[in-house]
Amino acid sequence: MLARHERLRSSQDIEKVLKRGRRHPTTPLMIWAIQKPKGPFRAAILCSKKIDKRAVARNKIKRRIREAIRATLRTRMPTLDIVVSAKASAKDLVTSDFIAIFSNVFHLS
Repeated sequence: MLARHERLRSSQDIEKVLKRGRRHPTTPLMIWAIQKPKGPFRAAILCSKKIDKRAVARNKIKRRIREAIRATLRTRMPTLDIVVSAKASAKDLVTSDFIAIFSNVFHLS
């Protein structure tokens, strides 16, 4: 779980990132990110019932994405707001795959 201050919680904040943020489409994820001049890193993870009807499977995907965010983005991009939406192909990926995706999208090495 991301800390409370690291979560995008209001729908207005999420909508702002979705409308104004830069979109980074990948095969298993759709990523929107907006760089802020100051403020803490914040993230929201979306996982629809279209991916899997079972909440257990959707929560598993979200946990893996959260861990990848913690490992890559949280410390390296401290003023970023990010919204990650999982696609159906994200169901079969492990945390290291998500880490590789975030590293490639945000050019981290």
